Amino acid sequence: MSDGTRGTRGASSLRVPAVEDPRVDGVLRALEEIEAAVAAANVANGNNHGGGNGNGNRPMSHLVEQFLKPKPARFDGAGDPEMAPRWIEKLEKAFEVLGCTDEEKVTLAAYRLEGTADNWWKATRGRIFPEGAALTWIAFTEAFNGKYFSETAQERKLVEFQQLRENRLTIDQYEARFARLSRYAPRMVENPIDKARRFRDGLRPTFTVR
Repeated sequence: MSDGTRGTRGASSLRVPAVEDPRVDGVLRALEEIEAAVAAANVANGNNHGGGNGNGNRPMSHLVEQFLKPKPARFDGAGDPEMAPRWIEKLEKAFEVLGCTDEEKVTLAAYRLEGTADNWWKATRGRIFPEGAALTWIAFTEAFNGKYFSETAQERKLVEFQQLRENRLTIDQYEARFARLSRYAPRMVENPIDKARRFRDGLRPTFTVR
């Protein structure tokens, strides 16, 4: 055996083997699963449902990358019941910025479930969305709140809405809080006229006299 051959083998033996990061593999697998889920939903629903901005054909991997940049919280179903609506509210802010369709909203939200909450989703998804049914954000949030937002917590939010007044809030702050809390009192705001009256009644006198 020549010295050149031995030298070549020696150099080869010194090569550092590539080390695979299991976290990268996990992310790639998750992206593949999400893309498959959205593709299946689009096929089943004709890609015509959703209330989004028509971006259903964009690469899911790109959407997931954008969605994960601000590190949205996970939800495991434990802790304070009011964590559930706060989690939904934070997701909705991200969805609004990203212009998500309903299918994307449901898929991304389910991706952030873990522990008992993830088990709940796997066990009830078929009942919430039977085969061929459109994935709608309203149906998801109703089922989610029914599971993780107790009646007592919902009643507290209802009372908070009933007692809401502008007081020292700015008009923008009052409007934002009104919009957030009104979701817990759907019967009080389902009629646009009643909703407008309730909004007006909470304003400071300087606004209501105009």
